[in-house]
Amino acid sequence: MHSHVASETQEEGKRRAPSESTPLLAGSSKQVSVTHGDESQVHYDWVSELQLLIQYSVPLVATYLLQYTWSVIITFIAGHLSADDLAAASVGITTMNIAGFAIFEGMATALDTLCSQAYGSNNPTGVGLHVQRMLILMTIASIPISIIWAASPKILMLFVKQEDLAIRAGTFLRFSILGIPGYASFEALKRFLQAQGNFQVAMIILLICTPVNAFASWFFAFQLNMGLVGAALGIAFTNTLRPLLLILYITMPTGRWSHACWGGFSKAAWTNWKPMVRLSFAGSAVNLAEWGAFQIVAFSTSHLSTKHLAAQSVLTTISMVTWHIPFSMSVGISTRIGHLIGAGLVHTARRAAILYSIVFTVVGCLDCLFLYTLQGYILGFFLEDTTGEVSALAASTIGVVSLFQIIDAFICFTNGTLRGLGRQSVAACIVIVVNYSAAVPLALWLELGPPHLGLPGAWTGVASGMIIVAIIECCYIKFLPWNKCVDRVRRQL
Repeated sequence: MHSHVASETQEEGKRRAPSESTPLLAGSSKQVSVTHGDESQVHYDWVSELQLLIQYSVPLVATYLLQYTWSVIITFIAGHLSADDLAAASVGITTMNIAGFAIFEGMATALDTLCSQAYGSNNPTGVGLHVQRMLILMTIASIPISIIWAASPKILMLFVKQEDLAIRAGTFLRFSILGIPGYASFEALKRFLQAQGNFQVAMIILLICTPVNAFASWFFAFQLNMGLVGAALGIAFTNTLRPLLLILYITMPTGRWSHACWGGFSKAAWTNWKPMVRLSFAGSAVNLAEWGAFQIVAFSTSHLSTKHLAAQSVLTTISMVTWHIPFSMSVGISTRIGHLIGAGLVHTARRAAILYSIVFTVVGCLDCLFLYTLQGYILGFFLEDTTGEVSALAASTIGVVSLFQIIDAFICFTNGTLRGLGRQSVAACIVIVVNYSAAVPLALWLELGPPHLGLPGAWTGVASGMIIVAIIECCYIKFLPWNKCVDRVRRQL
């Protein structure tokens, strides 16, 4: 893989006409044999496409699951400190996700579109240029986010009744500011390699950093007696370490194959920001709309009882873990479709999307079957008292949560396809309108209204809204003239 990319100079890349036999994903030795000139007349190799999807999905799933462990580590350490620290960590993690990490991750999805399309259209240095723009944009975005985290003790007092809890959570957020640059830059820099088809390096770095994260957080919290603040410093230290290791890999001989996509620092990074800003805003809007809807429903369960809130917390955690599987795969299909659109292979991209829709539906069904058949073991892992009321509430809802995984996985497919096409703004509009005009009101009505369905009603309402989202996005993808996406890529070159 690396030797092939390294051997191709920038000039040769520009001269070569893109085709399906061109290694649009670096490292793919087996490509779908469709020529650029007459791709619709040649047999489409479904098996090769499926192998390609599996090849990139496996490291991506591992990468995003490893990234999710930071919240598990914080929760574990806080739980061994005190009940107050555990509550403060819960509030702090939720705030960090909504007013920080969800924004950066949404912004980075713009690179899933722009970098993959640039690479597919034989404009390798455009990949590095887009990453430079994103790093600048993330630096600007980190300023208001840091201000919010710095002022979080006072802000949280407006929403949290216990003043001590708000101060503890706010202090945790203040020390976590140190990790913002590292977290944001890693999200941007890993797309530099992913656009070239390398998803393994980010996974290896996270395999290294996860135990470092656990040790550093434990050492600061317990050995240095810094408590929850120490856990925050451990996370910040690891967030800073990850991009440094990524840069080290790229600059070493082992990463030299990727240098064709780095044209050096350029003044052009300060120009032509419109596509980047538009896609970044839309990607963040999608994340915030989805996170916000879940948090509103989660907070609503406190009106039932604290036991309902505890059960909802467990169910949400379980759903988030399983969601990372199709979401990680969706990053791979964003890159693949972006490559094909950049190369002008519209017919091939459409056929690939059909295959992906089937694969994601199967993945959702497997997640559903896994949760439903192993619910006793899964709930027992999170709940010490499997015969208590919290366990009973969770068990009564796990069937709905299991079915929820099917539609959740399918929406990962539609959103991943839209990102590959550069249509994040469409997904943002659909998600915001449907979630807050239909899904959330329906969930609250089924949960707290006359039906009094409790937790099953809340999950049914959210799932019903997501079904509407999936239908609308599918119709849009089907009837969208994909050639227009190709034209837009060529105008941006």
